[in-house]
Amino acid sequence: MDLFKNRIESFTRPKRAKGAPNSKSNQKWPHPESFSATPETLAEAGFYFDPSPEDKDNVSCYMCGKELAEWAEDDDPFEIHFKKCGKKCAWANLRCGLRTEMDPDGRFVITDKNRLPTSKPMEKSRLETFLFGDGWIHDQERNHRGVMAKAGFVYTPQDPNDDTAVCLYCGISLSGWDCRR
Repeated sequence: MDLFKNRIESFTRPKRAKGAPNSKSNQKWPHPESFSATPETLAEAGFYFDPSPEDKDNVSCYMCGKELAEWAEDDDPFEIHFKKCGKKCAWANLRCGLRTEMDPDGRFVITDKNRLPTSKPMEKSRLETFLFGDGWIHDQERNHRGVMAKAGFVYTPQDPNDDTAVCLYCGISLSGWDCRR
């Protein structure tokens, strides 16, 4: 579920709830679009739809595995993921934490020096995105992923053979990296 496309599709494809043997009823995302926690916002915050018989709106983070359920209309998936997992989950720290550092006009206002883009903790979180799952497809190149993380990039593959990386601060997304030296 590290691919955004797969996380989105988890909400749109009917699926059987986990732990429901021989369940004939398929589960769909139960909340209306008026909720802050929509399939799109949840997927962007790192979650995929993972219902159970008890928790029909359960979601799980693709990176840290955190499960959350019982979504209320005004629950912000970014804020909740960052508060609950920001210290241990790279995606919550990077993508979800970013929203806490924006003013109403969408400008960054970073007051904690450990949250600055050039800080070691933020660089470490970016590096974790290149190491997660199967890792970055250019991992055979010596420490190239470290260079990418230091330069401010986060690994955000769109398909299994993709090398897309994005800067979450400026929104630049690049792929087709030539990593030969």
